Amino acid sequence: MEDFAAISAFVRVVEAKSFAAAAAQLGMTPSGVSRAVSRLEESLGARLLYRSTRSLRLTDDGAAFHARCKEILADLAEATEALGYAARKPTGKLRIGAPASVGRTVIIPRLAEFEQRYPDIRLELSMCDYPYDLNEEGIDCAVRVGPLEDSSLIARKIGYLRNVIIASPDYLARHGAPQSLEDLKNHRCINYVQPNGRPRQWQFDTPSGQVGIDIDAHMLINDAESVIQAVVSGLGITQAPHVIASCMLDFGKLELVMTDTISTGKPVWIVYPQKKHLSARVQAFIEWVREVFEQTNEPGKHKKPVVAAVPERLSA
Repeated sequence: MEDFAAISAFVRVVEAKSFAAAAAQLGMTPSGVSRAVSRLEESLGARLLYRSTRSLRLTDDGAAFHARCKEILADLAEATEALGYAARKPTGKLRIGAPASVGRTVIIPRLAEFEQRYPDIRLELSMCDYPYDLNEEGIDCAVRVGPLEDSSLIARKIGYLRNVIIASPDYLARHGAPQSLEDLKNHRCINYVQPNGRPRQWQFDTPSGQVGIDIDAHMLINDAESVIQAVVSGLGITQAPHVIASCMLDFGKLELVMTDTISTGKPVWIVYPQKKHLSARVQAFIEWVREVFEQTNEPGKHKKPVVAAVPERLSA
């Protein structure tokens, strides 16, 4: 079997549509390229190209072989770039997609660190909460939350949106802290209304797995960040992903309550198109955003708790 140089020459001839153009790109003579393709055909025992003085076209065997060769060469290029990633400085434009709440509360507050580490990457952040096609939108990779739909995208899990129960110091000074899930019915709860119009179920871990319970909330808001702001204002208690509340927790505007109910929450993924050349800048972002979730998503030094019993519904 011929080596990759001959295969590469064949692919370049097909894409350039001539031996002369392929030779110019490869730094070879047209006769050298022609001999390489002929040797490849002889090694395979099949004709790959129909040649004439005016045209060049693939045989059926050649078309099938060309498709496979393109995949092989793309995989080789990706493996080569991955191997040499650490020795190179990522550069160029990088388009990232993310849910709005994650982008505003997790990614943007830490972007100064990313720019300091990778000053030659020009980042373009697209934030939206509706499903979109990465290829059509020209997005290199995206952060997604929750179960993923079946697709051709490659997905890497980078963490979870761990759920915590939070309240403001002012609210706790006036009403005290709830001591159990059952005790929440004696407090003013604020809840997020999902795009489908349903109030969000609060998520808890139990010995038999994760469960969701309905909350009869005192206040309903259809924007996740506004829920946090309402809690900061002392209007009530809520459950929210720790990464979204972490900034307010760091500044002392919120406090964790009922820390034994911290739950695993939804998985967070980085997705990118299958078979797409994974550039050094995409690898850089994946590594960085994984670090961000590891650093901001851990509520203190608590181990993953297990709630022994969860009521089916909590009423305000």
